[in-house]
Amino acid sequence: MLKSSANDFKAGMSLLPRIFMNPMSPVSIIDQLVELADVARKDGLIALESQEVKHSYLAKGIQLLVDGQKPELVAKTLDAESDAQAKREKHGVSVWSYMGEVAPAMGMVGTLIGLVALLKNMDSQAALTSGMALALLTTLYGAVLANAIALPIANKMRVQSEVEELNREIIQDGVSYIQTGGNPRVLADMLASYVPPSQAAKLSIYAK
Repeated sequence: MLKSSANDFKAGMSLLPRIFMNPMSPVSIIDQLVELADVARKDGLIALESQEVKHSYLAKGIQLLVDGQKPELVAKTLDAESDAQAKREKHGVSVWSYMGEVAPAMGMVGTLIGLVALLKNMDSQAALTSGMALALLTTLYGAVLANAIALPIANKMRVQSEVEELNREIIQDGVSYIQTGGNPRVLADMLASYVPPSQAAKLSIYAK
């Protein structure tokens, strides 16, 4: 883990529980933003305080609106939070990718140690057997750690990070629009461009 800093390693470990949970879909995010826009247009931004918001980043944006912050500050705050989260996610992916890269090499080190032990004890059947076992097992463990654990985790984190980055972009635009008191239908049309047409067709507002 010499390539990664202690903070990067902590980020990699802290993000591990997330791989067992699916992020909210962009369509779900857009649906909620449209609902919030409808509430804000009818009852004002302060009415958003009583709304249940499922995504933590969206919740932060809505709280900024409820607090009456200026549009410039809302955008700046959300942008800074998004950048910080993106960096944490990138570090997490890099840690697990690096583990996947070095695990086979570490397995080969174990193999060499086993072979050295084997060659030093050619006259002992027991030592010969244990040395051969160590040589084979460490190679296997390295391959398993890389291909069955570390690399799949890195790939899952990478995919989730891409989804969350898209969600944050949608939220930034959505929160900014809600603050203007604009039409929810217009917001839906605007945010639908973030997703493929087949997904956009699933938006609740289009089903009405």
